[in-house]
Amino acid sequence: MSNDFDITRLPFFNDGVPDAIEIPDAPPATGPAQHLLAAAGGQPATAAPAAETVPAPVTEAPVTFSRRSVQKVDATRAYELSRTLDWDVITRLRGEVSDMLTASEQARGGMSDADRHEVARAHIAEVTARHVDDMITHSGEKGAWDEETIGAAQRAVYDSLFRLGRLQPLVDLPEVENIDIYGYDNVWVSYADGRMIRHDPVATSDADFVREIQFLAARGGEDGRSFTATSPILDMDLPGGARLAAVHTPISPRPKAVIRLHRFVDILLEHLVEQRTLTQDAADFLSAAIAAGRSVVVVGNPGAGKTTLLRALANVMDPLEKIVTIEKERELYLDRMGDRHLIVTSLQYRPGQGERLPDGSRPGEISLIDCLEEALRLDAQRIFVGEVRGGEIDAMFQAMQAGVGSLSTLHANGTTDAIERMATLTQKNLGTTDTYAYRQIARHIDLIVMIKRVIYKDPETGARRIRRVVTDISEVQAGEAVDGARPIAAPIFRAHPRTFELGPGDGRPTPELLEDLKHAGFDPRILLREDAA
Repeated sequence: MSNDFDITRLPFFNDGVPDAIEIPDAPPATGPAQHLLAAAGGQPATAAPAAETVPAPVTEAPVTFSRRSVQKVDATRAYELSRTLDWDVITRLRGEVSDMLTASEQARGGMSDADRHEVARAHIAEVTARHVDDMITHSGEKGAWDEETIGAAQRAVYDSLFRLGRLQPLVDLPEVENIDIYGYDNVWVSYADGRMIRHDPVATSDADFVREIQFLAARGGEDGRSFTATSPILDMDLPGGARLAAVHTPISPRPKAVIRLHRFVDILLEHLVEQRTLTQDAADFLSAAIAAGRSVVVVGNPGAGKTTLLRALANVMDPLEKIVTIEKERELYLDRMGDRHLIVTSLQYRPGQGERLPDGSRPGEISLIDCLEEALRLDAQRIFVGEVRGGEIDAMFQAMQAGVGSLSTLHANGTTDAIERMATLTQKNLGTTDTYAYRQIARHIDLIVMIKRVIYKDPETGARRIRRVVTDISEVQAGEAVDGARPIAAPIFRAHPRTFELGPGDGRPTPELLEDLKHAGFDPRILLREDAA
Protein backbone atom coordinates (compact mmCIF):
# COMPACT_ATOMS: atom_id res chain seq x y z
CA MET A 1 0.00 0.00 0.00
CA SER A 2 1.32 3.45 -0.88
CA ASN A 3 2.77 5.67 1.83
CA ASP A 4 1.07 8.63 0.20
CA PHE A 5 -2.39 7.67 1.46
CA ASP A 6 -4.38 10.77 2.47
CA ILE A 7 -7.09 10.19 5.05
CA THR A 8 -8.93 13.25 3.80
CA ARG A 9 -9.88 11.24 0.72
CA LEU A 10 -11.94 8.84 2.79
CA PRO A 11 -15.72 9.12 2.38
CA PHE A 12 -17.26 11.65 4.73
CA PHE A 13 -20.67 10.81 6.08
CA ASN A 14 -23.34 13.28 5.08
CA ASP A 15 -27.06 13.28 4.53
CA GLY A 16 -26.82 13.34 0.77
CA VAL A 17 -27.24 17.09 0.36
CA PRO A 18 -24.53 18.66 -1.83
CA ASP A 19 -22.64 21.79 -0.80
CA ALA A 20 -24.76 23.83 -3.21
CA ILE A 21 -28.30 22.49 -3.06
CA GLU A 22 -30.38 22.25 -6.17
CA ILE A 23 -33.36 24.59 -5.94
CA PRO A 24 -36.40 23.70 -8.07
CA ASP A 25 -38.04 26.20 -10.34
CA ALA A 26 -40.58 28.54 -8.76
CA PRO A 27 -43.99 29.11 -10.32
CA PRO A 28 -43.90 32.94 -10.57
CA ALA A 29 -42.92 33.83 -14.13
CA THR A 30 -43.65 37.52 -14.50
CA GLY A 31 -42.46 39.32 -11.35
CA PRO A 32 -39.61 41.83 -11.38
CA ALA A 33 -37.28 39.22 -9.83
CA GLN A 34 -37.68 36.85 -12.78
CA HIS A 35 -34.30 37.61 -14.38
CA LEU A 36 -32.52 37.48 -11.01
CA LEU A 37 -33.97 34.10 -10.12
CA ALA A 38 -33.04 32.62 -13.48
CA ALA A 39 -29.42 32.17 -12.44
CA ALA A 40 -30.51 30.41 -9.26
CA GLY A 41 -32.87 28.00 -10.94
CA GLY A 42 -35.93 30.17 -10.41
CA GLN A 43 -37.37 30.21 -13.93
CA PRO A 44 -40.82 28.68 -14.28
CA ALA A 45 -40.80 25.09 -15.41
CA THR A 46 -42.71 23.50 -18.17
CA ALA A 47 -45.58 21.34 -17.05
CA ALA A 48 -44.42 18.19 -15.32
CA PRO A 49 -46.12 14.82 -15.66
CA ALA A 50 -49.17 14.38 -13.47
CA ALA A 51 -47.32 12.05 -11.12
CA GLU A 52 -44.88 14.87 -10.28
CA THR A 53 -47.52 17.54 -9.71
CA VAL A 54 -47.34 19.06 -6.22
CA PRO A 55 -50.32 20.81 -4.61
CA ALA A 56 -49.35 24.31 -3.47
CA PRO A 57 -51.20 25.82 -0.51
CA VAL A 58 -50.92 29.40 -1.78
CA THR A 59 -52.24 29.01 -5.34
CA GLU A 60 -55.41 27.56 -6.81
CA ALA A 61 -53.59 25.65 -9.54
CA PRO A 62 -51.03 22.91 -8.72
CA VAL A 63 -47.41 24.00 -8.72
CA THR A 64 -45.23 22.11 -11.15
CA PHE A 65 -41.47 22.26 -11.09
CA SER A 66 -38.37 20.59 -12.35
CA ARG A 67 -34.86 20.37 -10.90
CA ARG A 68 -32.29 22.93 -12.05
CA SER A 69 -28.84 23.09 -10.52
CA VAL A 70 -27.59 26.16 -8.72
CA GLN A 71 -24.02 27.07 -9.60
CA LYS A 72 -21.80 25.00 -7.30
CA VAL A 73 -20.24 26.89 -4.40
CA ASP A 74 -17.42 25.40 -2.36
CA ALA A 75 -17.77 25.17 1.41
CA THR A 76 -15.48 28.11 2.17
CA ARG A 77 -17.31 30.45 -0.21
CA ALA A 78 -20.68 29.22 1.12
CA TYR A 79 -19.56 30.11 4.64
CA GLU A 80 -18.42 33.58 3.53
CA LEU A 81 -21.77 34.19 1.82
CA SER A 82 -23.70 33.00 4.90
CA ARG A 83 -22.01 35.71 6.96
CA THR A 84 -23.58 38.40 4.76
CA LEU A 85 -27.16 37.17 5.20
CA ASP A 86 -29.82 38.81 7.36
CA TRP A 87 -30.75 35.84 9.50
CA ASP A 88 -33.95 37.47 10.74
CA VAL A 89 -35.09 37.36 7.10
CA ILE A 90 -33.97 33.73 6.77
CA THR A 91 -35.91 32.80 9.90
CA ARG A 92 -39.03 34.50 8.52
CA LEU A 93 -38.67 32.73 5.16
CA ARG A 94 -38.19 29.42 6.95
CA GLY A 95 -41.47 29.98 8.78
CA GLU A 96 -43.26 30.68 5.50
CA VAL A 97 -41.83 27.57 3.86
CA SER A 98 -42.66 25.48 6.93
CA ASP A 99 -46.31 26.59 6.79
CA MET A 100 -46.48 25.91 3.05
CA LEU A 101 -44.89 22.50 3.51
CA THR A 102 -47.38 21.58 6.22
CA ALA A 103 -50.25 22.54 3.91
CA SER A 104 -48.74 20.51 1.07
CA GLU A 105 -48.41 17.46 3.31
CA GLN A 106 -52.02 17.77 4.40
CA ALA A 107 -53.16 18.14 0.79
CA ARG A 108 -51.25 15.06 -0.31
CA GLY A 109 -52.08 12.92 2.69
CA GLY A 110 -48.47 12.48 3.75
CA MET A 111 -45.14 12.47 1.94
CA SER A 112 -41.90 10.53 2.00
CA ASP A 113 -38.76 12.31 3.17
CA ALA A 114 -37.56 12.58 -0.43
CA ASP A 115 -40.87 14.12 -1.52
CA ARG A 116 -40.84 16.49 1.45
CA HIS A 117 -37.37 17.77 0.57
CA GLU A 118 -38.33 18.16 -3.10
CA VAL A 119 -41.51 20.07 -2.31
CA ALA A 120 -39.63 22.22 0.20
CA ARG A 121 -37.17 23.20 -2.51
CA ALA A 122 -40.07 24.38 -4.67
CA HIS A 123 -41.50 26.45 -1.82
CA ILE A 124 -38.05 27.88 -1.04
CA ALA A 125 -37.72 29.09 -4.62
CA GLU A 126 -41.21 30.59 -4.39
CA VAL A 127 -40.71 32.53 -1.14
CA THR A 128 -37.28 33.83 -2.17
CA ALA A 129 -38.81 35.02 -5.47
CA ARG A 130 -41.49 36.93 -3.57
CA HIS A 131 -38.91 38.40 -1.20
CA VAL A 132 -36.73 39.64 -4.06
CA ASP A 133 -39.85 41.10 -5.73
CA ASP A 134 -40.58 43.04 -2.53
CA MET A 135 -36.98 44.26 -2.31
CA ILE A 136 -37.11 45.57 -5.88
CA THR A 137 -40.49 47.18 -5.30
CA HIS A 138 -39.29 49.06 -2.21
CA SER A 139 -35.60 49.66 -2.96
CA GLY A 140 -35.20 49.31 -6.68
CA GLU A 141 -33.20 46.72 -8.56
CA LYS A 142 -29.87 47.87 -7.12
CA GLY A 143 -31.07 47.06 -3.60
CA ALA A 144 -32.07 43.49 -4.44
CA TRP A 145 -30.07 40.35 -3.82
CA ASP A 146 -27.56 39.37 -6.46
CA GLU A 147 -27.27 35.88 -7.89
CA GLU A 148 -24.88 34.58 -5.22
CA THR A 149 -26.96 35.98 -2.37
CA ILE A 150 -30.11 34.38 -3.74
CA GLY A 151 -28.36 31.01 -3.81
CA ALA A 152 -26.97 31.55 -0.31
CA ALA A 153 -30.40 32.49 1.03
CA GLN A 154 -32.02 29.44 -0.53
CA ARG A 155 -29.35 27.19 0.96
CA ALA A 156 -29.78 28.88 4.34
CA VAL A 157 -33.55 28.31 4.36
CA TYR A 158 -33.07 24.69 3.33
CA ASP A 159 -30.40 24.19 6.01
CA SER A 160 -32.67 25.78 8.61
CA LEU A 161 -35.44 23.32 7.78
CA PHE A 162 -33.54 20.08 7.32
CA ARG A 163 -29.96 20.44 8.45
CA LEU A 164 -28.22 22.53 11.12
CA GLY A 165 -29.40 25.99 10.16
CA ARG A 166 -26.96 28.78 10.84
CA LEU A 167 -24.40 26.25 12.00
CA GLN A 168 -24.37 24.31 8.73
CA PRO A 169 -21.87 26.55 6.87
CA LEU A 170 -19.47 26.10 9.80
CA VAL A 171 -19.98 22.34 9.82
CA ASP A 172 -19.29 22.18 6.08
CA LEU A 173 -15.91 23.89 6.34
CA PRO A 174 -13.04 21.50 5.58
CA GLU A 175 -11.23 19.94 8.55
CA VAL A 176 -13.68 21.19 11.21
CA GLU A 177 -13.87 18.71 14.10
CA ASN A 178 -15.60 20.49 16.99
CA ILE A 179 -17.76 23.59 17.41
CA ASP A 180 -17.94 25.00 20.96
CA ILE A 181 -20.57 27.65 21.63
CA TYR A 182 -20.52 29.45 25.00
CA GLY A 183 -23.48 31.74 24.53
CA TYR A 184 -24.60 32.90 21.09
CA ASP A 185 -21.63 35.24 20.58
CA ASN A 186 -18.71 33.15 21.85
CA VAL A 187 -18.14 30.55 19.13
CA TRP A 188 -14.92 28.55 18.79
CA VAL A 189 -14.16 26.09 16.02
CA SER A 190 -11.49 23.37 16.34
CA TYR A 191 -9.81 22.08 13.19
CA ALA A 192 -8.08 18.79 12.48
CA ASP A 193 -4.65 20.46 12.37
CA GLY A 194 -4.98 21.76 15.94
CA ARG A 195 -6.13 25.30 15.15
CA MET A 196 -8.86 26.80 17.34
CA ILE A 197 -10.43 29.90 15.79
CA ARG A 198 -13.15 32.21 17.04
CA HIS A 199 -16.05 32.63 14.61
CA ASP A 200 -19.07 34.88 14.19
CA PRO A 201 -22.13 34.67 16.49
CA VAL A 202 -24.58 31.91 15.62
CA ALA A 203 -27.69 33.81 16.72
CA THR A 204 -28.83 37.31 17.68
CA SER A 205 -29.15 36.57 21.41
CA ASP A 206 -28.90 33.72 23.90
CA ALA A 207 -32.69 33.32 23.77
CA ASP A 208 -32.55 33.09 19.97
CA PHE A 209 -29.76 30.50 20.23
CA VAL A 210 -31.84 28.40 22.63
CA ARG A 211 -34.80 28.57 20.24
CA GLU A 212 -32.64 27.28 17.41
CA ILE A 213 -31.45 24.34 19.52
CA GLN A 214 -35.05 23.65 20.52
CA PHE A 215 -36.00 23.59 16.83
CA LEU A 216 -33.22 21.09 16.10
CA ALA A 217 -34.21 18.95 19.09
CA ALA A 218 -37.96 18.90 18.42
CA ARG A 219 -38.06 18.33 14.67
CA GLY A 220 -37.16 14.64 14.94
CA GLY A 221 -40.80 13.59 15.15
CA GLU A 222 -41.12 10.64 17.50
CA ASP A 223 -37.37 10.88 18.13
CA GLY A 224 -37.65 14.57 19.02
CA ARG A 225 -36.32 15.71 22.37
CA SER A 226 -37.10 18.48 24.81
CA PHE A 227 -34.77 21.36 25.68
CA THR A 228 -36.43 23.57 28.28
CA ALA A 229 -35.85 24.90 31.79
CA THR A 230 -37.29 21.64 33.13
CA SER A 231 -35.16 19.57 30.71
CA PRO A 232 -31.99 21.69 30.44
CA ILE A 233 -29.66 18.89 29.32
CA LEU A 234 -29.75 17.68 25.72
CA ASP A 235 -27.71 14.97 24.01
CA MET A 236 -28.66 13.85 20.52
CA ASP A 237 -27.37 12.94 17.09
CA LEU A 238 -27.83 15.45 14.29
CA PRO A 239 -28.29 15.23 10.52
CA GLY A 240 -24.98 14.59 8.79
CA GLY A 241 -23.37 12.37 11.42
CA ALA A 242 -22.75 15.01 14.11
CA ARG A 243 -23.47 14.85 17.82
CA LEU A 244 -24.92 17.68 19.89
CA ALA A 245 -24.53 18.18 23.63
CA ALA A 246 -26.21 21.27 25.10
CA VAL A 247 -27.17 22.80 28.44
CA HIS A 248 -28.86 26.03 29.50
CA THR A 249 -30.42 27.74 32.50
CA PRO A 250 -30.94 27.00 35.31
CA ILE A 251 -27.91 24.68 35.39
CA SER A 252 -25.74 26.98 33.25
CA PRO A 253 -25.70 30.80 33.32
CA ARG A 254 -25.59 30.90 29.50
CA PRO A 255 -26.58 28.29 26.93
CA LYS A 256 -23.67 26.06 25.96
CA ALA A 257 -23.52 23.66 23.04
CA VAL A 258 -20.82 21.42 21.62
CA ILE A 259 -21.10 19.84 18.19
CA ARG A 260 -18.74 16.98 17.43
CA LEU A 261 -18.36 15.93 13.82
CA HIS A 262 -17.69 12.40 12.63
CA ARG A 263 -15.68 13.04 9.49
CA PHE A 264 -14.45 9.50 8.97
CA VAL A 265 -17.11 6.84 9.16
CA ASP A 266 -16.21 4.19 6.58
CA ILE A 267 -12.62 3.60 7.71
CA LEU A 268 -10.42 0.53 7.91
CA LEU A 269 -7.52 -0.47 10.13
CA GLU A 270 -5.18 -0.26 7.15
CA HIS A 271 -6.12 3.40 6.76
CA LEU A 272 -5.11 3.99 10.37
CA VAL A 273 -1.85 2.13 9.79
CA GLU A 274 -1.13 4.46 6.87
CA GLN A 275 -1.75 7.42 9.15
CA ARG A 276 0.59 5.92 11.78
CA THR A 277 -2.20 5.64 14.34
CA LEU A 278 -0.98 2.11 14.97
CA THR A 279 1.49 -0.34 13.46
CA GLN A 280 0.69 -3.19 11.10
CA ASP A 281 1.62 -5.71 13.82
CA ALA A 282 -0.83 -4.10 16.24
CA ALA A 283 -3.52 -3.99 13.53
CA ASP A 284 -2.99 -7.70 12.83
CA PHE A 285 -3.25 -8.44 16.56
CA LEU A 286 -6.54 -6.53 16.91
CA SER A 287 -7.95 -8.03 13.70
CA ALA A 288 -7.29 -11.51 15.05
CA ALA A 289 -8.86 -10.60 18.39
CA ILE A 290 -12.04 -9.40 16.65
CA ALA A 291 -12.13 -12.50 14.44
CA ALA A 292 -11.71 -14.64 17.57
CA GLY A 293 -14.78 -13.04 19.18
CA ARG A 294 -12.91 -11.22 21.92
CA SER A 295 -14.52 -8.21 23.65
CA VAL A 296 -12.68 -4.90 23.34
CA VAL A 297 -13.09 -1.56 25.12
CA VAL A 298 -11.50 1.45 23.39
CA VAL A 299 -10.56 4.19 25.86
CA GLY A 300 -9.27 7.74 25.60
CA ASN A 301 -10.07 11.36 26.28
CA PRO A 302 -12.78 13.32 24.42
CA GLY A 303 -11.83 13.80 20.76
CA ALA A 304 -9.10 11.18 20.85
CA GLY A 305 -10.65 9.11 18.04
CA LYS A 306 -12.32 6.32 20.03
CA THR A 307 -15.40 6.04 17.82
CA THR A 308 -13.33 6.12 14.62
CA LEU A 309 -11.13 3.30 15.91
CA LEU A 310 -14.22 1.35 16.96
CA ARG A 311 -15.63 1.60 13.44
CA ALA A 312 -12.33 0.38 11.99
CA LEU A 313 -12.39 -2.61 14.34
CA ALA A 314 -16.01 -3.35 13.41
CA ASN A 315 -15.05 -3.33 9.73
CA VAL A 316 -12.86 -6.37 10.37
CA MET A 317 -16.00 -8.44 10.87
CA ASP A 318 -17.72 -10.57 8.28
CA PRO A 319 -20.37 -8.49 6.43
CA LEU A 320 -22.98 -11.15 7.18
CA GLU A 321 -22.60 -11.07 10.96
CA LYS A 322 -25.80 -9.98 12.67
CA ILE A 323 -24.93 -6.79 14.54
CA VAL A 324 -27.04 -4.70 16.91
CA THR A 325 -25.73 -1.35 18.12
CA ILE A 326 -27.11 0.23 21.30
CA GLU A 327 -26.40 3.90 21.88
CA LYS A 328 -27.74 6.92 23.72
CA GLU A 329 -26.96 9.05 20.67
CA ARG A 330 -26.21 7.37 17.35
CA GLU A 331 -22.55 7.72 16.41
CA LEU A 332 -21.37 4.39 15.01
CA TYR A 333 -23.52 4.32 11.84
CA LEU A 334 -22.55 0.75 11.03
CA ASP A 335 -25.96 0.44 9.37
CA ARG A 336 -24.95 3.08 6.80
CA MET A 337 -21.80 1.48 5.44
CA GLY A 338 -23.31 -0.42 2.55
CA ASP A 339 -21.62 -3.74 1.86
CA ARG A 340 -19.37 -3.58 4.91
CA HIS A 341 -22.23 -4.58 7.22
CA LEU A 342 -25.31 -6.09 5.63
CA ILE A 343 -27.35 -7.07 8.72
CA VAL A 344 -27.20 -4.22 11.24
CA THR A 345 -29.90 -2.93 13.58
CA SER A 346 -29.25 0.45 15.19
CA LEU A 347 -31.11 0.88 18.50
CA GLN A 348 -31.19 4.14 20.42
CA TYR A 349 -32.17 5.04 23.97
CA ARG A 350 -35.21 7.30 24.20
CA PRO A 351 -35.67 9.60 27.20
CA GLY A 352 -39.13 9.73 28.72
CA GLN A 353 -41.19 12.80 29.58
CA GLY A 354 -42.89 13.97 32.75
CA GLU A 355 -42.55 13.01 36.39
CA ARG A 356 -40.52 9.96 37.31
CA LEU A 357 -42.36 6.73 38.02
CA PRO A 358 -41.80 4.69 41.23
CA ASP A 359 -39.02 2.70 39.50
CA GLY A 360 -37.17 5.93 38.60
CA SER A 361 -38.01 5.89 34.88
CA ARG A 362 -40.13 8.42 33.01
CA PRO A 363 -43.24 7.65 30.92
CA GLY A 364 -42.25 6.64 27.41
CA GLU A 365 -38.61 5.96 28.24
CA ILE A 366 -36.82 3.21 26.33
CA SER A 367 -33.80 2.28 28.41
CA LEU A 368 -30.54 0.76 27.27
CA ILE A 369 -31.50 -2.48 28.99
CA ASP A 370 -34.79 -2.45 27.05
CA CYS A 371 -32.72 -2.12 23.88
CA LEU A 372 -30.45 -4.96 24.98
CA GLU A 373 -33.38 -7.29 25.63
CA GLU A 374 -34.74 -6.48 22.19
CA ALA A 375 -31.29 -7.10 20.66
CA LEU A 376 -31.41 -10.65 22.04
CA ARG A 377 -34.84 -11.18 20.49
CA LEU A 378 -33.41 -9.92 17.20
CA ASP A 379 -30.93 -12.81 17.19
CA ALA A 380 -27.84 -10.58 17.39
CA GLN A 381 -24.43 -12.21 17.10
CA ARG A 382 -22.53 -9.06 18.07
CA ILE A 383 -23.95 -6.41 20.38
CA PHE A 384 -22.16 -3.08 20.61
CA VAL A 385 -22.86 -0.62 23.41
CA GLY A 386 -21.45 2.63 22.02
CA GLU A 387 -20.10 5.06 24.60
CA VAL A 388 -20.13 4.02 28.26
CA ARG A 389 -20.53 7.07 30.49
CA GLY A 390 -22.74 5.89 33.35
CA GLY A 391 -25.71 3.54 33.33
CA GLU A 392 -24.49 2.06 30.05
CA ILE A 393 -22.05 -0.06 32.06
CA ASP A 394 -24.79 -2.55 32.94
CA ALA A 395 -25.83 -2.89 29.29
CA MET A 396 -22.17 -3.30 28.28
CA PHE A 397 -21.57 -6.19 30.67
CA GLN A 398 -24.84 -7.88 29.70
CA ALA A 399 -23.99 -7.47 26.01
CA MET A 400 -20.61 -9.09 26.62
CA GLN A 401 -22.31 -11.97 28.44
CA ALA A 402 -24.89 -12.52 25.72
CA GLY A 403 -23.00 -11.88 22.49
CA VAL A 404 -19.70 -12.70 20.87
CA GLY A 405 -16.97 -10.09 20.91
CA SER A 406 -18.72 -6.91 21.97
CA LEU A 407 -17.14 -3.47 21.39
CA SER A 408 -17.56 -0.30 23.48
CA THR A 409 -15.83 3.01 24.19
CA LEU A 410 -15.03 4.66 27.52
CA HIS A 411 -13.51 7.93 28.69
CA ALA A 412 -10.31 7.19 30.62
CA ASN A 413 -6.69 8.33 30.86
CA GLY A 414 -5.13 4.90 30.43
CA THR A 415 -5.80 1.18 30.45
CA THR A 416 -5.29 0.80 34.21
CA ASP A 417 -7.41 3.87 34.85
CA ALA A 418 -10.10 2.33 32.63
CA ILE A 419 -10.41 -0.65 34.98
CA GLU A 420 -10.92 1.67 37.96
CA ARG A 421 -13.41 3.80 36.07
CA MET A 422 -15.47 0.78 35.03
CA ALA A 423 -15.42 -0.48 38.61
CA THR A 424 -16.59 2.91 39.89
CA LEU A 425 -19.38 3.10 37.32
CA THR A 426 -20.49 -0.42 38.21
CA GLN A 427 -20.62 0.32 41.93
CA LYS A 428 -22.36 3.67 41.43
CA ASN A 429 -24.99 2.58 38.92
CA LEU A 430 -25.65 -0.96 40.09
CA GLY A 431 -25.08 -0.47 43.82
CA THR A 432 -22.54 -3.29 43.98
CA THR A 433 -19.30 -3.92 45.84
CA ASP A 434 -15.88 -3.40 44.29
CA THR A 435 -15.40 -7.19 44.45
CA TYR A 436 -18.43 -7.73 42.21
CA ALA A 437 -17.31 -4.96 39.86
CA TYR A 438 -13.81 -6.38 39.48
CA ARG A 439 -15.22 -9.85 38.87
CA GLN A 440 -17.44 -8.54 36.05
CA ILE A 441 -14.51 -6.74 34.44
CA ALA A 442 -12.21 -9.77 34.64
CA ARG A 443 -14.83 -12.14 33.26
CA HIS A 444 -16.20 -10.12 30.37
CA ILE A 445 -13.55 -7.74 29.04
CA ASP A 446 -10.63 -9.18 27.12
CA LEU A 447 -8.71 -6.20 25.75
CA ILE A 448 -8.44 -2.48 26.49
CA VAL A 449 -7.08 -0.23 23.73
CA MET A 450 -5.88 3.28 24.59
CA ILE A 451 -5.89 6.00 21.91
CA LYS A 452 -4.59 9.54 22.35
CA ARG A 453 -4.66 12.83 20.46
CA VAL A 454 -1.11 14.21 20.48
CA ILE A 455 0.19 17.53 19.18
CA TYR A 456 3.70 17.79 17.83
CA LYS A 457 5.83 20.09 15.68
CA ASP A 458 6.40 19.17 12.06
CA PRO A 459 10.20 18.80 11.79
CA GLU A 460 10.19 20.29 8.29
CA THR A 461 7.80 23.23 8.63
CA GLY A 462 7.68 23.79 12.39
CA ALA A 463 3.88 23.88 12.20
CA ARG A 464 1.77 22.22 14.86
CA ARG A 465 0.35 18.88 13.78
CA ILE A 466 -2.06 16.46 15.36
CA ARG A 467 -1.81 12.70 15.39
CA ARG A 468 -4.17 10.22 16.89
CA VAL A 469 -2.14 7.29 18.12
CA VAL A 470 -2.83 4.01 19.86
CA THR A 471 -0.52 4.05 22.87
CA ASP A 472 -1.46 0.82 24.67
CA ILE A 473 -3.14 -2.49 23.91
CA SER A 474 -3.59 -4.45 27.13
CA GLU A 475 -5.17 -7.75 28.03
CA VAL A 476 -7.35 -7.76 31.14
CA GLN A 477 -5.91 -10.50 33.31
CA ALA A 478 -6.74 -11.83 36.77
CA GLY A 479 -4.90 -10.18 39.62
CA GLU A 480 -4.26 -11.99 42.86
CA ALA A 481 -5.39 -15.59 43.09
CA VAL A 482 -8.60 -14.54 44.83
CA ASP A 483 -12.02 -14.39 43.18
CA GLY A 484 -13.01 -10.74 42.79
CA ALA A 485 -9.49 -9.38 43.19
CA ARG A 486 -8.62 -6.32 41.15
CA PRO A 487 -7.69 -7.38 37.59
CA ILE A 488 -4.62 -5.96 35.88
CA ALA A 489 -4.10 -4.46 32.44
CA ALA A 490 -1.13 -6.35 30.98
CA PRO A 491 0.38 -4.27 28.14
CA ILE A 492 0.78 -6.51 25.09
CA PHE A 493 1.70 -3.48 22.96
CA ARG A 494 2.98 -0.15 24.26
CA ALA A 495 4.01 3.02 22.43
CA HIS A 496 7.38 4.70 22.70
CA PRO A 497 6.95 7.87 24.85
CA ARG A 498 8.45 10.16 22.19
CA THR A 499 7.92 8.56 18.78
CA PHE A 500 4.59 6.93 19.74
CA GLU A 501 5.49 3.84 17.69
CA LEU A 502 3.85 0.71 19.06
CA GLY A 503 6.06 -2.19 20.01
CA PRO A 504 5.70 -5.27 22.20
CA GLY A 505 4.93 -4.32 25.80
CA ASP A 506 5.98 -5.84 29.10
CA GLY A 507 2.91 -8.06 29.33
CA ARG A 508 2.35 -11.48 27.86
CA PRO A 509 -0.99 -12.68 26.53
CA THR A 510 -2.59 -15.53 28.44
CA PRO A 511 -2.31 -18.97 26.79
CA GLU A 512 -6.06 -18.93 26.12
CA LEU A 513 -5.91 -15.61 24.27
CA LEU A 514 -2.77 -16.59 22.39
CA GLU A 515 -4.36 -19.84 21.22
CA ASP A 516 -7.45 -17.98 19.96
CA LEU A 517 -5.28 -15.46 18.13
CA LYS A 518 -3.21 -18.16 16.49
CA HIS A 519 -6.37 -19.92 15.37
CA ALA A 520 -7.49 -16.59 13.81
CA GLY A 521 -4.25 -16.35 11.83
CA PHE A 522 -2.05 -14.19 14.08
CA ASP A 523 1.69 -14.94 14.24
CA PRO A 524 2.66 -14.79 17.94
CA ARG A 525 6.35 -14.38 17.10
CA ILE A 526 5.85 -10.66 16.51
CA LEU A 527 5.24 -10.27 20.24
CA LEU A 528 8.73 -11.49 21.12
CA ARG A 529 10.82 -8.49 22.09
CA GLU A 530 14.02 -9.98 20.81
CA ASP A 531 12.51 -10.45 17.35
CA ALA A 532 11.05 -6.96 17.40
CA ALA A 533 14.42 -5.46 18.22
